[in-house]
Amino acid sequence: MGKSRGKARDDLMADEHHVTVTIMGRNYTLRSEDDAQYVRMIAAYVDDKLQEIAQVSPRMSTTRLAILAAINIADELHKADQTTLSDGEGEMEGAVERILKKIESSK
Repeated sequence: MGKSRGKARDDLMADEHHVTVTIMGRNYTLRSEDDAQYVRMIAAYVDDKLQEIAQVSPRMSTTRLAILAAINIADELHKADQTTLSDGEGEMEGAVERILKKIESSK
């Protein structure tokens, strides 16, 4: 029983690989199932956000920089989700209007 669980874990880990990224001048080794280039792109995005905040507030602690960057990134994600939802609602409303017009014209 323990062997099969270990094998499943080994199979999952086989899909993972290690990617070293640099954020705020420090190297981090991340384990990911995603493509290494994608992981580096995401890390570069996070680094850019941290650097932007650090330029405005150079004496801010790394922890505070990380929190503000996380809030900014979460805000961007939330706004992007809201925009996508709004676009989808508009498309759905348009489709409903077209269907209603077809129903009206078939009476």
